[in-house]
Amino acid sequence: MSEERRTPFLQLVFDDFILLLFIGVAVYAVSYLIWGLIEIAWLPPIPEEIRSALLGR
Repeated sequence: MSEERRTPFLQLVFDDFILLLFIGVAVYAVSYLIWGLIEIAWLPPIPEEIRSALLGR
């Protein structure tokens, strides 16, 4: 009797080093992107004098 064994999903992921490389780079890229967006969201608004000088109004 031949019993067919299925390979677990995580073993397939851990055996593929290109996929692991991609996942590692993607995690860092997404985390730095989110970190940058949070930093931009926490910046104070530009004072009106500087804004008018930059925009030439």
